[in-house]
Amino acid sequence: MVDLILVRTRNNPAPGVKKNSDSGSYSGLRMPPYGIMYIANYVRERGYSVKLFDLFKKDYSSLSPDAVADLILSHKPRIVGISAMTSQSVDAIALGDALMRKSNVFVAHGGVHFTSLPEEGLKHGHVVVQGDGEHCMLQLTSSPDLQGFNNKILQGRPLTSEEMDSIPFFRQEDFDETAYDPSLDPHFPIITARGCPYSCVFCKDGYRSSKLRFHSVDYIVDYLEYISRTFGFRRFIVLDDIFVFVETRMEEMVDKLEKRNLKFKFQCQAHTNVLKPKMMKVMHRLGIEWVYLGIESGNEEILKNIKKGITIEKAKEAVHLLKKHGFYVGGLYMIGNIGETRQTINDTIRFAFSLPTDRAWFSFAAPYPGTEFYELVGKYGEIIEPDLAKWNQATLVYLPKNISKKEMFRLMRKAQMVRIMKKIYFTFIGCWIAPLRASFNNK
Repeated sequence: MVDLILVRTRNNPAPGVKKNSDSGSYSGLRMPPYGIMYIANYVRERGYSVKLFDLFKKDYSSLSPDAVADLILSHKPRIVGISAMTSQSVDAIALGDALMRKSNVFVAHGGVHFTSLPEEGLKHGHVVVQGDGEHCMLQLTSSPDLQGFNNKILQGRPLTSEEMDSIPFFRQEDFDETAYDPSLDPHFPIITARGCPYSCVFCKDGYRSSKLRFHSVDYIVDYLEYISRTFGFRRFIVLDDIFVFVETRMEEMVDKLEKRNLKFKFQCQAHTNVLKPKMMKVMHRLGIEWVYLGIESGNEEILKNIKKGITIEKAKEAVHLLKKHGFYVGGLYMIGNIGETRQTINDTIRFAFSLPTDRAWFSFAAPYPGTEFYELVGKYGEIIEPDLAKWNQATLVYLPKNISKKEMFRLMRKAQMVRIMKKIYFTFIGCWIAPLRASFNNK
């Protein structure tokens, strides 16, 4: 018997759906299911037994929801917690239904999709957990009687920084329960903070308040050293958006790493508005190599519509500043945002081509549940893909007014030509320039 089983459901379980960059093998094998892993260690630390089912594992990936339910029930769990993003919600619903049909096990739904649409989750489980799941899952696991929670929506209380630091480091056996394959990428993924201070209409964190909480610098330095010594990684990719949000925090991290004679390399994301010339040297000392910027659009009106909080000029300044100081820069763009026209999309493509980024990535904009974009769909366009299992960055799920599907695909092909040209230039020329600039401008 086990107190709690936590499940990461599958993206795109529908037959024939292409397993592209943000679904299938990429998200399942290259990224650990940190959401359920943090909950597991938080609950285990308080004396309860927890098992993970990561359905991206090869043992489970081709099984039907009924077969997965049978395997889960063979462990005689008291509670099963099912986590899902929007593209995983179809799989989560099917699994929840199978578990309830086959047993009396208590089923809890969570993750960003059911946080946004809790009533949907209640149709296929006993309870829905919104937001951070650690406190709620501990509350359920420690309760002797679960009947009082039936048909309830539990609001997760965000962990404080101190509570985040109390979660034990992940061990090899923790990763063994997941589909994560460290051999696929030399960069180990880490999370240094939770929450977001921005208000982008396409992001759930922008619409529902998301309080910023940072792991302490001591925790991060200890964790980096632990991962390096335990698993051999010297390169890291930071999954949160605010690694370079506070300059004094970076300085403290550099000082503590240097005192231990620890040197690592990082890929991270940054908001263009936080990047200042005085930060460049400390970013290099910290070991940051790649910086990814969510520029999203090359049209001022669209940037205002999506509440990105930046301007075209600010994006230019940020890219040129990073390039001048020898960082590799990736630009991230979306086409098909609210208010888009052929002209505004072409503006984005031309802007992406003009910026001296080392890479450029383009995705179709999608109005995910829980976002302001989702609430504005009727005003600016329509959802053309009702099957949520097919929602991913490469699938056209939303169509702006006055643009045909054929035209959207043509514009995406045009955008992808920019991506390919950037990649070719970086491979043969750009990769050599950044280290030279870094040596000249950061002495």
